Amino acid sequence: MKSLFETALWVVFESESRRLLRSKRFKILFAVTFFPSLIYLLNPSPSGEGIGPMLKSFEALMLDLLSNYWLGIIGQLIAIIIMCDLLASEVERGTIRLLLAKPLRLSTLIAAKFLAGISVLTLLFGVPYTVIWLYNPLVYKTGLSGLWRGLPDLILVLGVSVLILELLGALSMLVSVLINRPLYASLTTFGAVFILQFLVPQMPYLQNAERYTLPYQTAVLLKAGFERIDLSRFTGAPSHSAIALSVLIPVLLFPAWAILVRRDFPD
Repeated sequence: MKSLFETALWVVFESESRRLLRSKRFKILFAVTFFPSLIYLLNPSPSGEGIGPMLKSFEALMLDLLSNYWLGIIGQLIAIIIMCDLLASEVERGTIRLLLAKPLRLSTLIAAKFLAGISVLTLLFGVPYTVIWLYNPLVYKTGLSGLWRGLPDLILVLGVSVLILELLGALSMLVSVLINRPLYASLTTFGAVFILQFLVPQMPYLQNAERYTLPYQTAVLLKAGFERIDLSRFTGAPSHSAIALSVLIPVLLFPAWAILVRRDFPD
């Protein structure tokens, strides 16, 4: 029986992750995602001392940055750029034929590439989050106890981010099998996401239409653990949002698989 590290899923996952991490694109995007953390390191502006102020400051900061930067337009574009390249580049170069000529199922290929992309995105976003979490106890003079008390908030923020990134990633992979040029697929996906999030809140016949946008749902999900800031204006149950988003991910990935299954790849 093969171990996990000998399976086709792991081989594709490892090679794709290594390719993404070594790319110039990753270094540029890392600088973009790390920028807010760098600003915070240079100017933390503490609101007091102790664990209470530290946790409240962390929750307020992450709510603002997630909604307006990391999971806002900039973060969405970063996720789309990485995820659209995973399949579209293989189809565009014709290398997908070589991959499928091996004992490798298409479903395994899609799953491995999806997991590799999400893992790289988790690293891109997780490092800045972790830097702020590590730095806060120094700013608020809480020591190791501050790190421990702040860990649940860090895990929640990372979990919410991964869920949103998975949704964007699944949508990006679907569009990328319809438009086999990574650049065009990225622009199309980002344009669709941006327009929907701009237009939906303007629809007069939808009550509280803003709740259908990703930044709003991000805040709803954060209600599961953020207890020191007021999130009552964001209506909805975190569990319901988490289930709905989790269901959408395979719903978007399945047609991507179905389209590729029915496609002939010319020599």
